[in-house]
Amino acid sequence: MKRLLKHWPLFSLGVFAVVVTLSVAACGGSSNNTASTGGGTPGSEAWPTPVAGPGVGETVGVTDTSVKLGTLLPISNTTAAAWGVPEQAGMKAWFQYVNDQGGIYGRKIDLDIGDSQYTGPVGSEAGRKLVEQDGVFAIMGTIGIEVELAIMPYLQEKGIPDMLIQASESDTVNPISYQRYRWLPDYTKEGDVIGKYIGQNYNGQKVGILAQNDSFGKAGEAGVKQGLADAGSNSATTTQYYDATVSDVTAQMERLKADGAQVIALYAQPGQAASAITSSRSTLTWDVPFFMTGVNAAQIMGALAGYDNIQGAITVSFGPQSDQTDIAGVQDFVNNMKKYQPDAQINSIAFSAYALGQAMTAILIQTGPDLTRTNFLKAAESICNWDNGAVWDPKSLSATDHDWNESEKLVKATGTGDAFKWVPFGDVISWGASTNCKAPTPPAEATKQPGYAPQGVTK
Repeated sequence: MKRLLKHWPLFSLGVFAVVVTLSVAACGGSSNNTASTGGGTPGSEAWPTPVAGPGVGETVGVTDTSVKLGTLLPISNTTAAAWGVPEQAGMKAWFQYVNDQGGIYGRKIDLDIGDSQYTGPVGSEAGRKLVEQDGVFAIMGTIGIEVELAIMPYLQEKGIPDMLIQASESDTVNPISYQRYRWLPDYTKEGDVIGKYIGQNYNGQKVGILAQNDSFGKAGEAGVKQGLADAGSNSATTTQYYDATVSDVTAQMERLKADGAQVIALYAQPGQAASAITSSRSTLTWDVPFFMTGVNAAQIMGALAGYDNIQGAITVSFGPQSDQTDIAGVQDFVNNMKKYQPDAQINSIAFSAYALGQAMTAILIQTGPDLTRTNFLKAAESICNWDNGAVWDPKSLSATDHDWNESEKLVKATGTGDAFKWVPFGDVISWGASTNCKAPTPPAEATKQPGYAPQGVTK
C-alpha cells in the first residue's frame, strides 16, 4: 500500500497471511473505477459553486475556539487496519500536541475519524456522515484509491476540501481539482527513480519485472522502463504479471529466470514481494539483485522475506523513517507518541500520518485566523518551499501542482531481527514542479503557532 511500515514487533505465519490478504486490497487497486475528477480552472478565481446541502458553506466546522477535521481510515473489519490503526494514533498524537499548545490561532483541532473498512461503499457512507452529520471543515488523509474514488465526486460537488489523499494513482490529481491534494508520490514517478538507478548501475543486464496485474503494477512497470530509457540504458526487459488474489509467485519467478533476467524489479505488494524473494533464494537458488516499489520499504519485509534473503535489496522512501531519531523532528514524533498515544506502536506508519497532520497544520497556519474554505484552499496553493526539518526537501504546492510529496531517497535493506532497517543512501531525487516559487507572506502571529515552519527554504 505504501512505504510506511516500520518497527513491527513479532512476525509469524499468521502475520504473513495478513499481509498477503492486504496485498489484494492495498493501495494499488482498481483500474475500472472512474470518476469525474476535474473541477475549476487552476489558478483562476472561477471555482465552481458548491451544490447546496448539509455540510456546505464557507465556515462549516469552524468556531472561535475549534476547527473540525475528518479522515477516512480503515479501522475495523479489514486487515488494512494494520495501516489505519497506527495512522489514527499518529494523527491524534500530532493534533493533541497542537491543542496542548493552544491550537492554531486559538482554535483547537477536533479530529473525527470515519471508519472506511477499506471499501468504497462503506467509505462513501462514512465520508457523507463526516460532512452532513459531523460537520467537518475538511477531509484529510483518506487511505486507498477505492475509498477515494467512491467519495471524491461527492466532496468535489459539495466543495469540501479533500486534502492529502493517501493513494498514488494519478486519478486523484489528474486533472487537478481546486479542492483536492495528494500525499503519496506517483507510482510512475517512483518507478522512474528505480529504473534510472538500475540503468546506471546494471547497464546491459536484462531486467525482469514482476508486476501486479492492475493500475498499480502497470504504472510501476511503465516507470521502470522509462527510467531505464532516461538513463540511456541498453538493458532489455521481460515482464511477468500476477493477479492480486495470487499469493505464491514462484512460477512467475521461474519464468523470469528462464527468460535470462539478471536484475529484478518488483512492483508487488508485501506478500507477493516476499514470495518472489524467498522462492528465488530458496527454491531457485538464484542470487539475483532485487529492487522494489516503496510499498515495501517496511520492517515487516525482513521477517517475511527472510533477513538473509533480503539483504542489499533496494527500494525508495518519500521521507525519513521513524528510527532516524538523529533528525530532531523524528525524535519529537517519538516523544509525542509516548506522551499522547502511549499504547500505540511507534513506527513509520504512525510517523507518516503524524507528518500528514503537520502538513495540514502548515496550511491552516498560512490561512490565518480568517478561516474559510476558500481562504484555506488559496493558502494551500501558496505553500512554497516549506521545511520543518523532517522532510527530504522543502514542500511546495501551486495552482497546477497539488502533490505534497514529490521526492524520494533510495534505501537499502540492512541488518537482521530488531536491527533490520531500510538505510537511506545517495541524494534526494526530486521531480517537484513548484520549487521555483515565491514564498507567501505569513499572516501576523504565524510564527507563534504550534507547528510553524518557515517557507522559502532552499537546500
